[in-house]
Amino acid sequence: MNLRQALRIGLVLFLIFPFLFLLTQFQVTSWPDMGELAWAFKNSFLQATLSAVFSLLIGFWVALGLLSLNSPRTRRLRFVLELLCLLPNFLPPIFILLSALSVIDPFPMGISGIVIIHSLMNFGLVAVLLASTIETKLGGIIELAYVEGASRFRFLRQGLLPMLKKDIWLLGLFIFVVCFGSFAVPLIVGGGRGTTVEVLIYEKIRLSSQWGDAVLLAFLQSVFIFALSFIASRGKGSLYHRPANLKLLRSYSGLIVIAVLSFVYLFGYVQGFVSGLAMISTFYELQSALIWNFLGSIVLGLSVGLLCYVGLMWIAYCWPKKWFERFLNGYVAPSTSLACFSLLILGPNEGLFPFFKIPLALTILSLNSLFRMGWDSELHALQNQMTVAYSMGASSGQIFREVLFPQLSRRAGLLAGVASIWACGDFAVSRILAHRDLSIAMMTETLMSGYRLNQAIVLSSLIIVAGLICFLICVGGSRVLSRKFAP
Repeated sequence: MNLRQALRIGLVLFLIFPFLFLLTQFQVTSWPDMGELAWAFKNSFLQATLSAVFSLLIGFWVALGLLSLNSPRTRRLRFVLELLCLLPNFLPPIFILLSALSVIDPFPMGISGIVIIHSLMNFGLVAVLLASTIETKLGGIIELAYVEGASRFRFLRQGLLPMLKKDIWLLGLFIFVVCFGSFAVPLIVGGGRGTTVEVLIYEKIRLSSQWGDAVLLAFLQSVFIFALSFIASRGKGSLYHRPANLKLLRSYSGLIVIAVLSFVYLFGYVQGFVSGLAMISTFYELQSALIWNFLGSIVLGLSVGLLCYVGLMWIAYCWPKKWFERFLNGYVAPSTSLACFSLLILGPNEGLFPFFKIPLALTILSLNSLFRMGWDSELHALQNQMTVAYSMGASSGQIFREVLFPQLSRRAGLLAGVASIWACGDFAVSRILAHRDLSIAMMTETLMSGYRLNQAIVLSSLIIVAGLICFLICVGGSRVLSRKFAP
């Protein structure tokens, strides 16, 4: 077995470690209560379905608004609006939770609350992807229909929707998979009536120590998500871009939707921040904890960023291999609860150990998401260069050093920076693996649990600062490395 093959197997074992470890520790002797399982699965399925449907409906409307800004004069405005759309999806969930809870009062707990948060988080991603797909895939057809005098409604019903049916279905399936496996949002706003499979796994372990039931639930959940992810990863067609007249589909009302939804999460956050500043004196007693937890956030963020950077380069070094690529495309991260509790029972949990376990858990849970955020496309784009280098007798190590690493380092640093922001805003994983507050996000979640929302919003601003520091370090460090190793 050569080094690359050993590294491929090592990465696979690392990603599926929680399953392997727990299966060796706990035996599945019986099925969990079927009524309880059916109830939790129904909640997961219902909230994921509704979240996907509302995200698609709102996202499609917003996409038509973005298409009204496709001229050179409005490109800058469109870029700003796309950033507003994508912001909820890339920020840690705690920000959208705080904003929504402060604006919507009383906030509906349960399935409806989960759907509201998920829709706010995902509508922008749907809008940006759909707008890009419509422009690049159907621009010429839309222009032709406009010239021929087709009405907007008729073209939408008989042209656009039938031609984009597969793309919309796959995008909806992707949102469904993401929401089905969500843990942080149902944990906060699910309440007793919105217990999902993910939360049930958490309760089986934390409250009743039924590890066998939890392992089986996580296995069933992962098999279900794996099947859907395998479908969602297929059908990626090539897109052809040509500037086109899209007046037929322009809808300025979509821009109003962006303004309204952005107002919900931005105004809610700003309003809570201003109100929280009036209570700034209450933070004096927490000064010492604030300093140490701020440093803890940076340590956790940088640790996850470094591990994800190494993991992405690990994948690049092992590329290409058909079975390895198929595994990464079909792989589904294990249940958040399962991954965390597997590390919880592995070794001590006091002192500095949580600072090792939390980054490992977040890396296991984040690495495949980063791979799907364009890392696979980057590797495929360099495939021809690798083939030429191999034909000229270059070794795999030489190709990695002189071809892959210099060109991929910046992209890896950007993705690692995103992961570090997620890590700075994590509270669910940290809450399981740490018995006290180690980061600003954990302190913020503690205030949220005590219904001190305005104070929690003020405190969460430090998460932004810590995340920005970690992001800039990851991006800057990757650029330095790319220049240093450039041939």
